[in-house]
Amino acid sequence: MHCPAQITYTISQGDNLYQLSKFYQTTVTEILALNPRTDPYNLQIGSKILICPGENFSAHPGNPNPPFCPLPIKQIDLINLMRLVWSQHVYWTRMLLLSIAERLKDQEAVTERLMQNPADIARIFSNYYSPDASKTIAMLLTEHLQIGADLITSLRDRKTAKAEMLNRQWYINADKMADAFSSINPFYNRKDMQEMLYDHLDITKQEAAMRLSGNYPADIKAFDKVEDEALIMADYFSTGLMRQFPQMF
Repeated sequence: MHCPAQITYTISQGDNLYQLSKFYQTTVTEILALNPRTDPYNLQIGSKILICPGENFSAHPGNPNPPFCPLPIKQIDLINLMRLVWSQHVYWTRMLLLSIAERLKDQEAVTERLMQNPADIARIFSNYYSPDASKTIAMLLTEHLQIGADLITSLRDRKTAKAEMLNRQWYINADKMADAFSSINPFYNRKDMQEMLYDHLDITKQEAAMRLSGNYPADIKAFDKVEDEALIMADYFSTGLMRQFPQMF
């Protein structure tokens, strides 16, 4: 394949062959023909490939490199992972609610598994933010779960005064989370974060109240709302990351 204008291109973060083919006015097939050993689904940052630009290609002065292009696979991976950890958050919270309400023998084991969730969520954010920011997220989520467990127990045991105190602490914790997330990402609006977290607490309390009163159909219906709200919140977090770090997607 004769190509007088052939170039050697170094793969950068966020590159994909479709993006490169559009920028250099060629096709993915032609790029692969010049680079038969290249895996289009696993481009290695720093590796070099040959490209034969199309006849109409002209480099833009001051910006000779192709712009970052979204990688759907990376976006989907983030969305799926974020949905997974937030789904686990509400599922294991649900299991603990059942254990507390019914005084089941598995409460300690369920609690131990639930308390892994803050670290799982924080681990996602550690790919984008400082260790201190990730540590704060894990700490606040742990506090959220601990207060929630104590609140459900107090409601079960009809300790009204203690339940009211824990309820106030739960919303204060939500405020702290709204502050923490909005401080690290301009696309995490504090008011939006606060409303989502408050909704999460409100629906979870409704779920607990229905379970403790023995209204099981209403209890299950409330959990359906908890699950739906958790997925909305997970997608909000994913969208914020993709908007703040477009070069990574």
